[in-house]
Amino acid sequence: MRVTLVQLNSIDDVQFNLSKMLELMQIHLKRFDSSLDKTRMFVFPENSLYFRLIEGSQIQALNLHDTSFKKLEKFASLNNVFIHLTTAISEDGVTYNASVLIDPSGFSKIVYRKIHLFDIKLEGQKPVRESDFFSNGSEVTDFEIDGVKFGSSICYDIRFAELYLHHAQKRVDVILIPAAFLVKTGQAHWEVLNRARAIESQAYVLSPGQVGNHQSKDGQYSRQTFGHSIAINPWGEVLHCQKIGVGCFDVVIDKDQIDFVRNQIPMSTHRRLL
Repeated sequence: MRVTLVQLNSIDDVQFNLSKMLELMQIHLKRFDSSLDKTRMFVFPENSLYFRLIEGSQIQALNLHDTSFKKLEKFASLNNVFIHLTTAISEDGVTYNASVLIDPSGFSKIVYRKIHLFDIKLEGQKPVRESDFFSNGSEVTDFEIDGVKFGSSICYDIRFAELYLHHAQKRVDVILIPAAFLVKTGQAHWEVLNRARAIESQAYVLSPGQVGNHQSKDGQYSRQTFGHSIAINPWGEVLHCQKIGVGCFDVVIDKDQIDFVRNQIPMSTHRRLL
């Protein structure tokens, strides 16, 4: 299966972000001559459709009936692709940082609600409190496409190994970690955490990120994100890392390689502390 990771520079304008997402997907699909080897799924980073740039401002949470999703559903249907995106979602009056999967029939569903919310204070920087605006999810989830099982997580989740133990026990093939990592923590922890998650789960890890300077639509506010969208194979090797710039890259998921790694080091039969 071919999966495309998309690195974005989203802002606090849903229509701007949506237009960029559609443009990047359309350009990327033109690269393929045959439908047999084209991208099966696009995976976008955290805050895909809306990135709050003014600290303390109201989150623009969407619901699955929003026109933005209708346009993405139409694109998925016309091009026979899955689209995985992560953004603020309103559900029954509750706001989650959630991942949504849109299938080739044009149907959208929430596949994961972020469990670990980003409440931190780095030295020399203003506190960030995701829990002031979002509710925690509580369920570890996975989904399957064409016989490939994907385990869900979002950004700050990457620091909590117990979540990925659940995925390892379910023997997922691919772990998704859409992110909007800060520059300071990204420089220190991003690659090593992604590689650790792949090694301990013996699975691919695909982590598309937000990148660069995000300027608010009124031009008065900005935030910085680390980028470095990364793909790791089940042996813990970096397949690709897009350090800077908006754009796409492909990863081919090889289930034989997953089996090869797990047969060499059969961790699933060696676990003693569950």
